[in-house]
Amino acid sequence: MSAINQQHVQLCTHFVTNACLLQIAQQSQQAAAACLAALQLSMLPVAGDLASPPPSSALLTSPNAQIPRSVDAALRRSIPAFNRDVKDVQNRMEDVSFKLRIPQRKPWQGMAENVQASLVLAQQPDKMMYGVPEERQQEAQRYLKAVQDGLKKVQGAIDLKDSDRTSIRTTDVLRNVAELELIQAPNLSFIPPKNYSSLPQLKGRGVVELIIEKSDGSSAFVVNEGGGPQPQAHLTMVLEGYSAPVTAGNFATNVLQKLYVGQTLTVDYTGVLVGKGTVSGKQIPLEIMSLGDFEPIYGSPLNVQAGELPVLPMSIYGSVAMAHAPDADEGFAAADEFFIYKYDRASSGLAGLSFDEGNFGVFAYIAKGAELIPQLTSGDVIVSAELVSGHNKLTKLPGSAA
Repeated sequence: MSAINQQHVQLCTHFVTNACLLQIAQQSQQAAAACLAALQLSMLPVAGDLASPPPSSALLTSPNAQIPRSVDAALRRSIPAFNRDVKDVQNRMEDVSFKLRIPQRKPWQGMAENVQASLVLAQQPDKMMYGVPEERQQEAQRYLKAVQDGLKKVQGAIDLKDSDRTSIRTTDVLRNVAELELIQAPNLSFIPPKNYSSLPQLKGRGVVELIIEKSDGSSAFVVNEGGGPQPQAHLTMVLEGYSAPVTAGNFATNVLQKLYVGQTLTVDYTGVLVGKGTVSGKQIPLEIMSLGDFEPIYGSPLNVQAGELPVLPMSIYGSVAMAHAPDADEGFAAADEFFIYKYDRASSGLAGLSFDEGNFGVFAYIAKGAELIPQLTSGDVIVSAELVSGHNKLTKLPGSAA
């Protein structure tokens, strides 16, 4: 047979084969689908090979999952881990809280395992109470008992596969765990740079109460508790000195010096700006602690695009940061001008992060009264700003030589 004839036979065979396969596929789509599924399974790597994680795992390990999405979560995750066993309980329960957000088929077995492991640890007082000062033993024991009881309630909710009850009870456990951790965290886990030692520092938590009124004295604030329009807006701000001691310490000092009393607000759709940025001869370094680091980064923003994520994210409604002073050196912030950020997920990037994430040093959150932030308007006046707790954590109190 000639070469041309051989080629002709091969082409005919090829076309006939393809035609037969097409006919088979059309007559038996289910069989074809089964074959395709078998082929895909055969291509999966065996144990030990590198492979893409399944969808739920990919969701849980995405950079977006590492960022806390509420004020409570951000504040409790920023507490230094002085007791590793308590931190382990927290991490496991944070994982339960996140897995509850997985739609449809939730990993109930994995959540149950986390709760059981947490309960085993919680029932060992010698481990859980380690690091508690003698004078606060009874207080810590109450929180530990609440954690133990709460974990049992979470177990019951998981057994029923009740998402709502599991979520509420997990939140209660995490709140009590955080209180226990605060008792065990007497100071900072790092030493700020010596070149900032002359600045006041908040070595722990502080709370500031702001009272705001309308410039015309009208009753225009509606609170969640009801009772009709109120003449004042009360905002509770928690200062986070564990991750931003210099910035929080500077702000606490400003409050003690009555710097904000009588100042008017400038409000737009992105936030509430307070202060004039006119404190001369004083600059505050940009101070941001990155996830996984043991101390803040000073003088430079985070590279969020490269995966650097802050411990105190700006992408939470009610986050508080110092503004950028127009005349400040690069890497420094205004000494007195701060803003309350109105985070809007709809105006954020694909990962749900603010486009300004990593560029401002967050040092506080509005923990109570956040529902009043949208009701604030330009011209409203701060009539009172008080540091109600945290004096003992603040170095260089105004008027003191220390």
